[in-house]
Parts: sequence; C-alpha cells; structure tokens
Amino acid sequence: MNWSYAYDPYVWPALVTIAVAIFLGVYAWRHRNMTGARFFAISCLLVIIWVVGSMAQATAVDVTSGVFWFKFQGVWQLPTMTCITCFILDYAGFGRWLTRRNLILLAIPSLIFLVLAVTNNYHHLAWRSFLTDELVVPIRGIANWVVVGYTYILGLVSIAVLLRLAVRSPQHRWPPALILFSQIEGHAIYMLNAIKTGFINPAGSILLIFMLPITMYALALFRFRAFDPVPLARSAVIEQMHEGMLVLDLNGRIVDRNRAAKVMLREIAPHLRGRFLTEILPADFYNPSQSDRTAVVQSEISLGTGNAARHYNLNLRPLTVGRGEVVGQLLLLHDITEQKLAQAKVVEQQRVMATLEERERLARELHDGIGQVLGYVSIQAQTASKWMQDGNTEKARSLLGRLTEVVKDAHTDVRESILNLRAGSALEWSFVPTLKQYLDNFQANYGIRTELSISNEIGVNILSPDAEVQILRVIQEALTNARKHSGAHAVKVTIEQDKSQARITVTDDGRGFDVGQAGTVTGNHFGLVFMRERMEQIGGSLKIDSRPGAGTVVELYAPIQA
Repeated sequence: MNWSYAYDPYVWPALVTIAVAIFLGVYAWRHRNMTGARFFAISCLLVIIWVVGSMAQATAVDVTSGVFWFKFQGVWQLPTMTCITCFILDYAGFGRWLTRRNLILLAIPSLIFLVLAVTNNYHHLAWRSFLTDELVVPIRGIANWVVVGYTYILGLVSIAVLLRLAVRSPQHRWPPALILFSQIEGHAIYMLNAIKTGFINPAGSILLIFMLPITMYALALFRFRAFDPVPLARSAVIEQMHEGMLVLDLNGRIVDRNRAAKVMLREIAPHLRGRFLTEILPADFYNPSQSDRTAVVQSEISLGTGNAARHYNLNLRPLTVGRGEVVGQLLLLHDITEQKLAQAKVVEQQRVMATLEERERLARELHDGIGQVLGYVSIQAQTASKWMQDGNTEKARSLLGRLTEVVKDAHTDVRESILNLRAGSALEWSFVPTLKQYLDNFQANYGIRTELSISNEIGVNILSPDAEVQILRVIQEALTNARKHSGAHAVKVTIEQDKSQARITVTDDGRGFDVGQAGTVTGNHFGLVFMRERMEQIGGSLKIDSRPGAGTVVELYAPIQA
C-alpha cells in the first residue's frame, strides 16, 4: 500500500470545517455542564475524525489507500450520527432517557459494524467489493445497508424531536429550526451520495455534508445562544413552579402553558393550547373585547364541586415589549385550596372554643346564680312548710314574701342570660349593630338608660371577628355588674381609636366600689376575672377606675387588625 498523497484544492474546505469543528467542540466542552453540551463536544470530535478520513481519501495517490480511507470514514459515520442524536435528545429535554444502559445499547450497533468492517475480507457483509476508476465506488453489503437504514431512523427521531421542541417552545424556535435544517440537508446529501456515488464532487460533498450543517450549529450556539443558561434556567423555573402559567395572545387564546397549569385544569380542559380562556374559566373573569389589556386583574375562583373543589387566586397581567406595546397577557393560577381548608378548620376550632367558653361561663353563672338561688329557695320553702304545719302562719307568710322577691331576681338573671346568649348568635353578624341592639334591649328590659358613641375614625372591620365577639361579652358582663351591684341609672359605651388600639369605655353612674377589694370569684364582682381573661385572649387589656359613690369606668383596649 502506497501512503503517498497529492495536493488537492479539496483540502481547504475540509481544513476550514475541521477548524470550525475544533472551535465549536472546545466551546461546547467549556460549557459541558449545560444541557446537551457534552454530546455536542463529542460529536464535533467525531466529525473531525470523519473529515480527516474524507480528506485523506481525496488526496491519496494509491487506490488501495483510497479504499482504506473510505472504509475508515464508514466506521466513524454511525458513531457520529448516534452522538448527534443524543445531543438533540438531551437539548430537547429528553436527557432522562440517556441512561448508562441506553447509551451502551446505542453504542452496540457502531461496535458491531466496526468488527464487520475490520473482518470484511472474510464475509463481505459490509462491502462486497470496490470499483476504482476515478473515484472509489463501493458495492455495499447487507450490513452496510442496514447501517444506512439505522442511521436514517436516528435522523427521523432527531427531526421529530426538533419539530416537537419548535412547536412547544415558540419563544425559542430559531435554535431547533437551524439544527433541524442542518439535519434534513445533511441526511439528504448523504443519501444521494449513498445511492449514487459521485453525485456531488468531493469539494461540494464536504461543503454540503459538513460545512453547511456546522455553520447552522455555530449560528444556533452563538447567534441564538443555544447553550445560554439564562433561557434554560427560565424554562426550568417555569416548568418546576407550583403556580400554573398560561400565556395568552391578544384574542385571549392560550398559546403556551406550563406543567402546573396542565395539572390544575386537566379535568375541565385536557388540551389547553389553542383554546380560548373564556372556554375554560368563568366568563365574568375575562372578556377580551372589554378588558383593558394593560391592567393587572386579580380574582379568585373555584373549580369543581363538593370535596373535589379547588380554589385558585388568579393574576392576569400584560406582556409588553419595546416601549410598552402589549403583545399578549400572562395568567398565573395559585392554588389556595389548602389555605382555604386550613382557614375553615381554624374558624371551626375557634367556633368550638367559643362554644365551650360560653358553656363554661353559663355553667358558672348557673352555679353561682340560679343554682344558689334554687338551693336557698328549697331550704326556705321547707322551713315555711314546717312553720305552716306548726301553725306559725305569720312567720311562714313573711318568709314566703322574701322568697317571692328572690324568685323575681332569679327570673331577671335568667332573662339577662338569655339576652346575652342571643346577642351575636347569628352566623352573619356585625359588631356595632349587634351591640346597639343589645343596648336597646338592655334599656327596655331593666329601665337603665343606655347610650352608644362611636368616633368617626372607627371603620367597619377595625377589629378581628374573634376580638369583636370577646369584647361584646365583656361589655355584657360590665352592664350586668352595673345592674346588679352599682344601682346605676345610666350607662354609656364609647368606641374610639387610640393610636394602634381600639379603646372601648363603659361608664355608669352607680355607687361604685373599691377596686382593691374586687376581682375575685368570691366577692361581689367575681366577673372581673372573667373579663380580664377574655381581653388577654385577644391580646388586649382591661382597666377599671372606680371608687365608692363615684360610679365606675371600665376601659377595654384591643389591637386593631391590619
């Protein structure tokens, strides 16, 4: 075999191709942590080896050496196509398929053909013979045609994956489009040369099979930054985010969506792309003919019924380019179902706790009030009965008169307990109207004049619902004390704002008492302990100002909710 070579102008496009491939391979290897970069760098190395073999064949003087270099190229063609397919799969987001086992399986056909090429003289499965006129023309064996078919199957897989990537990612269509063009063009020229050797001269072949595709790859890498981590990171974040994302055009049609949105809406719309938003979400949320596309719209919707219902916060905002030109809209869906369930659970727990507290309070009142009265009445009634049997009717009549007064007081206490329990018992209620109604009923029942004064800065929802309930109960207790113990003729309730707190003042004109001796459950004002406990539960405080003969002022301080 003569290893001498002669100069041929064909070497220049080959050398340029090798230089560009080296540059792209080094660039890809320096970015090897990016998706697809490792496979692309290896592909560039295989292309360099293939082009070196092609250049050596074109410049070989001896026919035998020309045949050798033709076989050399044939051995490296399948590994190159396989590695390029792996690059495209990894770049398009199918890297999870490229496991070690699958890569070994993909490498097996190349290894088998290498063995067949080395041992071809014994079986002629790779090449049956070669015609050597001006060009080396192979007579391909069955294994060679199988490899060609397998190579085009890999090419079809690559083309399908690139088409899918271009359709699913409209904002990143140029890189896959350039790679797709290089795939189709390179495979077409390779097939023409495989069917009819010499269809294109060596210089044209190297330009069309290698130089043009590698130029397309260079544009994808540098002009459209295929390995740029920024769009890759944005794509990863969008696909991994928990919020659903829908991209709308100016007509309200869905042009893109992320994985979370697909999961959220799969029950009502398995296919989202191409659908109008009004076909999926309630019409009152979005009307493209009337909505201001520059405005940010927020809303809340529920999808589904019963236990399967899901609740979402919706945030619709414009997509702008340049100087504020609106090109579409972005809709974010945030699942708040768990928050809703947690809030409902907290509300239910608070309702249960409030019920238990009311039962405890009622039990204490019945024990300390009605219970003691009934016990007293029972004992005194037995005494009166004995006196009647003994003929001491005068004492019995006097005792029964006192029992009548005790029973009247007990009846009054029962009516007040019923009044306190009924106030604010409705599911839908408001603090101020409930308080006003209670004061009116209190005045009508007991003849004690009541007055309610509210400053202008007090808003409707200045207090939390729990605080409103607790404050109402404390005011009721203060009025009960005024009726029972102070002999008051008038009570005034004032509500005003004191910096970051609401101040509620209950003032009566009764006889007052010594604050230092009150506040225990054994004294006349056992309810004061109960009042302080309620205010502490809501983060507030209670202050009492009273002295004998000067009336009583009860001040309640409660935090204002944000």
